[in-house]
Amino acid sequence: MTSSATARWLLLAALWSLQHIFARVAVPVLGTSLVAELRALFATAFLLPWVVLVMRDAIGMREHWRDHLAVCMVNNVLPFVCFAYAVTVLPASYVAVMNGMVPLWSAVISAPVLKEPLDARSIAGFVLGIAGVALIVRLGPVELTPQTAVAAVIGMIGAAFWGWAGVVIRQRTGRVPPMSLALGSILLAAAILSPAWLQAPPFAQWTPLATAGAVALGVLVSGVAYLPFFTLVRDIGPTRTLSVGLAVPVLGIFWGWLLLGEIVTVSMIAGAALVIVALALVMKP
Repeated sequence: MTSSATARWLLLAALWSLQHIFARVAVPVLGTSLVAELRALFATAFLLPWVVLVMRDAIGMREHWRDHLAVCMVNNVLPFVCFAYAVTVLPASYVAVMNGMVPLWSAVISAPVLKEPLDARSIAGFVLGIAGVALIVRLGPVELTPQTAVAAVIGMIGAAFWGWAGVVIRQRTGRVPPMSLALGSILLAAAILSPAWLQAPPFAQWTPLATAGAVALGVLVSGVAYLPFFTLVRDIGPTRTLSVGLAVPVLGIFWGWLLLGEIVTVSMIAGAALVIVALALVMKP
């Protein structure tokens, strides 16, 4: 990668490793659906002036609405809801390791869609990554119950959507400028998720910490982070961009321990190590 791409990759890894920490403090107070909606709204508030005033790009909602909608569903609406639900049950560190599966999903989906090669090593890496997540959910400090199992499955589905999103974005950035696509898709996401306001808690119940978590999710994780993400997918492809998953499990476990006081066990470290080895298998040239 060029120095510019490397810098963008590092920024993306840092921001995405914090997202489940922000969600973990926001969702219990504000609820799954509202946090997903606020994430889209605050991301829009950041990206709109950036794209329109700084970059002076046209959004092209009328001409490219199908492109915006396709990216909106797999990159915003569905994974936002999946991961927001997962952190209502699971520690942020668990979900961060699941997030590490995103590039593995991207590699699997890229094979038939983008005609990228999927060899035995990549398949073995994908299976190994699944095993790493299963190890954490089965032997981590949180008791395995039907509720935690469902949350883990939903978190993995969210990771699959993000892996798919990288492929969809790569297909669409040939027709729509990357940041215009980022803004148009997040605008649609805010509109689609807006019914969440019907069940929103009264403003008097919004704590400063939960509100700050929702703002950070939108402005940093889905606003600032989209600047490197969409351009990296265009420049180096979805699989290499989403290799940020190499850093997310380790950093996510660290942030969960440091900021939320979450317990770190040997099985969690072993599971995260399996995911990282899996990623290395998939990403090795």
